[in-house]
Amino acid sequence: MTSEWKKRCVFLIQIFIGIVLLFAILLFISAQEFLNILFTLDLRFFLLALVCYFLNNVLMVIRLKRLLAHQGQKIRLKFVFWAHMAGMILSDFTPLRSGYLYTAQALRKRGIPLNAGTATITSTYIYDLLFKVSVALIGISYLYASLLSPQISYILILTIVLIAIIFGAYFLLLYPPNFLKVLISGWKIGGKILDFGMQGRRIQQFFPMILGISFLGWLLRGLQWFFIGMSLHLVFHSPLDAFFLSPLLTLFSLIPLSPAGIGIQEAAIITFFSLIGIPVALSASFAFLVRGSEILVDAIGTREFFFKSKGKTYLIDHYQATPGDIDDRAFHSDLMVQRYFQQRKTREISDSFNVGREGVLIDIGCGSGVQVAELQKQRQGMALGIDINREALRYANGMSIPRASFIQADVHHLPIRDNCINQVISAEIIEHLPQPHEMLNEIRRILVPDGEVVITTPNDHSIWGLYEVLWDLFGRGRNYGETHLMFFSTGELCSFFKDFSSCSTRTIFFLSPLFALLQNRSLLSLGIRLDSFFEARGWGVSIILYARK
Repeated sequence: MTSEWKKRCVFLIQIFIGIVLLFAILLFISAQEFLNILFTLDLRFFLLALVCYFLNNVLMVIRLKRLLAHQGQKIRLKFVFWAHMAGMILSDFTPLRSGYLYTAQALRKRGIPLNAGTATITSTYIYDLLFKVSVALIGISYLYASLLSPQISYILILTIVLIAIIFGAYFLLLYPPNFLKVLISGWKIGGKILDFGMQGRRIQQFFPMILGISFLGWLLRGLQWFFIGMSLHLVFHSPLDAFFLSPLLTLFSLIPLSPAGIGIQEAAIITFFSLIGIPVALSASFAFLVRGSEILVDAIGTREFFFKSKGKTYLIDHYQATPGDIDDRAFHSDLMVQRYFQQRKTREISDSFNVGREGVLIDIGCGSGVQVAELQKQRQGMALGIDINREALRYANGMSIPRASFIQADVHHLPIRDNCINQVISAEIIEHLPQPHEMLNEIRRILVPDGEVVITTPNDHSIWGLYEVLWDLFGRGRNYGETHLMFFSTGELCSFFKDFSSCSTRTIFFLSPLFALLQNRSLLSLGIRLDSFFEARGWGVSIILYARK
């Protein structure tokens, strides 16, 4: 029998054990009483429990994104969210909740190296487990020591010893002694193991942030348990019961006799609740609702299983299929939000440049040629529009813009000689590129000394994600949600031009796009006035960068 078949057989046995345990629990309690309790469920409190568990996941996503960014791995928050939720739903059905490691595989489809994703996930998981064990031990010591039977104590001690072994192995991996390095360096996967340890060490400085989010997560999970109790009209002896029982009893989900401790965690909850005087049927209802609430929220992640990695070829085909007049239609759209967004963005680009300057201007990703057309009304020099979309270039050429030409080219490899362009525009392009640094290097190469560049892109430190959803739901044209690959903050964008003589950024838009959706000019005017407050603080959803070489 091959090792793969052995793993499958073990997994099937674990599933069988979990199913048997669940049926045993259902046979042990009164089915009628169990159903009566569920029928009286207060859905308001159950929904609050779902919200608390969801917010706990959001905190984990934020932490994961920050740790990846520290390792130089740029990825959007929404993509980390989908990858995380996919790992969570798999963890609900795998021994030791090991399915969460799939998060690293999902991140790899978004361009994150597997070793970076795995090291980040493992490190945070270990810290979370350390915090959970610590809180559980405190809870046992101060609240439940007198209630534990010897049998439960032995199981708990065995679990803690097992976790201590995992901790020891992990820290040995992070800081391997020389003899261990020499020993494993000769193995086939020895180099990968050492590299994994190095990746883990890189995030050690974030220990306070990791534990801080673990603490907030503990509070949210405690509230989740508290609200599930309220939904069942179950009153804990003390509000602290929910907060200390949650980390204590969820440790039983790590016992690898069944996937995610199915049946084992439920039996532990029923046993412990019975010890503190809660009826068996009520305890069982609580245990099943805890499990069910987690699966219900984590099921959001099933969407990620259908995502296929979108490489450069896919993106080129996507943009080639975009109608050539899409930007011009947006610029003159009857939909106020699109018209307002495009026209103000173009005006801001024009205001950033020295429009009276002679020389050649290039619009990288020119689309329908709208920006070139507007700028050429004020400029005397030549303009060149570059795009990958043949239909857009055909449309732009048909506009007969004075002193302007349009050519097809890849923004990563511009067919322009060094130091010959005076001004460059790249409006809403950089966020669509798998390797944005290649375009930025090309801009640096083709600009003359003292040349100018203006780049616009969504602001990573803003509520752009909300507008993106609304845009995809109510707008017309591009599917921004799928083609916006990465966002930047003002600081990150400026760092690309630190060798330039000057670089500045500002942000535009905040409430005004939302007001524009309502198709009312008076409300839009109010939104524009309110925008100034947020834009002055760098909270606008779109960045305008200006740099001079």
